[in-house]
Amino acid sequence: MTHYSPGRCSKPPAPVRCAYAMEILRIDWKDICPTGQSGLPQKESFMRPVYVLDMNGKPLMPTCRFGKVRRMLKSGEAKVVDTLPFTIQLDRPTKTHVVQSVTLGCDPGRTNIGLAAVRSDGTDLYRSHCETRNKEIVDLMDTRRAARRASRRGERLARKRLAAKHETATTFPDGRKLPGYEKPIMLKDIINTEARFNNRVRPAGWLTPTATQILRTHLNLIKRISRILPISDIALEINKFAFMQLDEPDKNKWNIDFQHGPLYGTGGLKAAVRQLQNDTCLLCQENVIEHFHHLVPRSKRGDNTINNIAGLCQKCHEAVHKSADTAEKLSTLKKGQTKRYGGTAVLNQIIPKLVEELGKTYHEHLHLTYGWQTKEFRTKHKLEKTHDTDAYCIAAGTMQTVKPNIRTDVYEIKQFRRHNRANIHHQTERTYKLNGQTVAKNRRKRTDQKTDSLAEWFENTVKQYGQQKAEHLRAGLKVRKSTRYYNSKDRMMPGAVFQYEGNRYVVTGQLSGGQYYRAYGKGNQNFPAQKIRIISLNRGLVYVA
Repeated sequence: MTHYSPGRCSKPPAPVRCAYAMEILRIDWKDICPTGQSGLPQKESFMRPVYVLDMNGKPLMPTCRFGKVRRMLKSGEAKVVDTLPFTIQLDRPTKTHVVQSVTLGCDPGRTNIGLAAVRSDGTDLYRSHCETRNKEIVDLMDTRRAARRASRRGERLARKRLAAKHETATTFPDGRKLPGYEKPIMLKDIINTEARFNNRVRPAGWLTPTATQILRTHLNLIKRISRILPISDIALEINKFAFMQLDEPDKNKWNIDFQHGPLYGTGGLKAAVRQLQNDTCLLCQENVIEHFHHLVPRSKRGDNTINNIAGLCQKCHEAVHKSADTAEKLSTLKKGQTKRYGGTAVLNQIIPKLVEELGKTYHEHLHLTYGWQTKEFRTKHKLEKTHDTDAYCIAAGTMQTVKPNIRTDVYEIKQFRRHNRANIHHQTERTYKLNGQTVAKNRRKRTDQKTDSLAEWFENTVKQYGQQKAEHLRAGLKVRKSTRYYNSKDRMMPGAVFQYEGNRYVVTGQLSGGQYYRAYGKGNQNFPAQKIRIISLNRGLVYVA
């Protein structure tokens, strides 16, 4: 590892960004040196190097000379840029700007992304695991869709009422011809000018919101790391299991030889089934896979794809052939398992775009690898299977005769929502109480309401006590009106970083109108707002550990 040692500067000492920054650097060399018998350091010997930027903000090689870093911070020769990962910036120009070759390996994923920066000799300089918020996008889209539908429904009902009032409603007894339909469509009245779904044109290369979000997340992660390390090459693993592409290879679309795809050279289909089922029987979930059973036999034109193959142990394999109920149960389990391909489907959409975007920057320094190569390297060197380790194998696998040297600790990154334009935080329901007991909520039942509405309660009461008694009880109801609680415009978004009693925390929520904060990984512990100090606001991708 190359270390830069700029001379002393006569400028006065610059204050560090956080009070605990110097404490982070109190690490001795003896904490780094111990290694295991395999040549790899033990887990307790893992360390986090200090990342260095020059005077202009360009990344240099990181250093483990923590004592020198402390002296430079005290003398004002450098300043702290960030504490996680710990990054400093030099306050004077360097004599030389020579950096080593650093390859960044990326293990793409929908929910979990692995990243690792590896030097040419096989030493890792950075490893991280990122948990995305991609699954939240689906729920947010559903919420937005429901709000728009409710709004459009209200508009339609208003137009119908207005048309009925002025007797201007138009009917089409023989149906109405709409664009996109060969036959006329039966409509009660005109509720819109034209069908909106027939007037939408998507541009070439359009991606779904889910795919767009995960694509931007990958690019932003790579950009973040390139700000603290001099990344010269990018190694990207393309499609772990490209099922549709393997069934119908399209080299022109991908510009990649899919004959040498993720299943190449390893008996990949069985390996894929083993990985998908964690090498355990799909039926009993206990024994190791011994047989690969075709749900639809090949004799009945069943295909030889992962969707039609289930890994079973000897006992369960015999039971499937003997019992029709067991075979049906296996088919049900397999159908449920195929839903796990959602993440792979998203990756199939974004990887061509990801290759295209990275190719604009790195050109011939962009290396594409496959799943079987990653597994081969990991198995050969007996490395554990994690997202960050896979990223290391992806990067190191592109180098010749590399001896693995994993020394750094793993950074945990979590993605937070940066913006929330919702004005209403939540709204309480209109509640009706009789003798202190809640008997109904809302005048009319909402879509997902399980309790009785006022209309339903009154109807049941009439059936039980009669009309007169029911009206008397209704008159005695105590009503608590619906209340709306609004979001503050200057509220602190989750993902902000704050300091409390010398420790660093990440905000996950607020209580009592911002009087208390909740932190990531701290459960229900409350942090008083008056005693904390905000370090940074939400950056989207936040280092939590």
